[in-house]
Amino acid sequence: MARWEHVQTKYKDYILQNPEIASKMEGMLRLLSYVLPGRFGASDALSELLYSASQLLSLMHDGVFRMGKGIPDYREGDQGNQLVLWLTIIEYLEVFIELGAEKVFGEPGKWLIVIVVQVIKAALRLVLLFSYKSGIQRAPLIPPLDRKSVFPEKQDGENEIKTPEEEKKPKEPQSPVWKGTRTGRPMRKLVATPNDGFRSWELPPSPKDDHVEIGPSSPTELSTKRLVAETLHITRPLLHLSSMFVFGQNSWKPWLLAYGTDVMSLCLHRNIKELNAKEQSEMSRRTLLLAFYFLRSPFYDKYSKAKIINMLRFLSNHIPGMSILVAPMLDYLPTWQRIYFYNWTS
Repeated sequence: MARWEHVQTKYKDYILQNPEIASKMEGMLRLLSYVLPGRFGASDALSELLYSASQLLSLMHDGVFRMGKGIPDYREGDQGNQLVLWLTIIEYLEVFIELGAEKVFGEPGKWLIVIVVQVIKAALRLVLLFSYKSGIQRAPLIPPLDRKSVFPEKQDGENEIKTPEEEKKPKEPQSPVWKGTRTGRPMRKLVATPNDGFRSWELPPSPKDDHVEIGPSSPTELSTKRLVAETLHITRPLLHLSSMFVFGQNSWKPWLLAYGTDVMSLCLHRNIKELNAKEQSEMSRRTLLLAFYFLRSPFYDKYSKAKIINMLRFLSNHIPGMSILVAPMLDYLPTWQRIYFYNWTS
């Protein structure tokens, strides 16, 4: 045990000193998860395992960086945050668990696992909502750490050779915004591009601005109407699964029930100006996710499938070089639609 703790300490110290290595490790696992499906006899479950591993590794590394840099931790001193951590882990693993159950136990085992996972998720989310006053629950529940803000010294000029006198001089912060020489229009530099969980059209803050909060922000206290809306959003997968077992997998009724539940939840959350910036971003994300219903069965099987395939084939046949990108998409589209665009998850 002591040896294992020593290895953990050495690894954490190494990652803190070399954050770019951590990003490369995560990126390599993520790249393999995209390359392996359909190649070398690799299964979809193995590909999903690699992708889940990359997400869990990123979550672990972010925890190391938060602890090493003294950034407020989402799990520190609050049992509710422990639930957030476990719920995040379940969501990162749920697709792999479903595929693995289908491989091992067949179709009945898959549906049993789906029900168990969705019941656990809904129960944990409801506990967070009503017992810990979590407010509007964002996805992912633990956003990725903005590492460029935590390790700005690692982004530019880390390989430059400097004299001892230059190293002693304090490094002046560079503006993340570039202004056009003629128009004066401000634009964000590529080096200031945030992580996926922080993307927006807003310009990044200047180094001269006040400190930007990286840690968690206080959730907005929800009214009764918003609590009902959030409860609908949380229980929608269970409502869909229940109706699917009653009416059948190919029935339109589960699809309509899930869609109606999402729309009703968004309508009850209508006035989003009362929410903070991160919660407004989550509501925008949920609104955009309504487009996924065009890719979910039975709507996809009856209407979207033929149109999407014809459009991809048109691009492949009429635009030079597009076939290199489109051909794999046509091969993987049935698998992606079956694995990722089901109604019982967000």
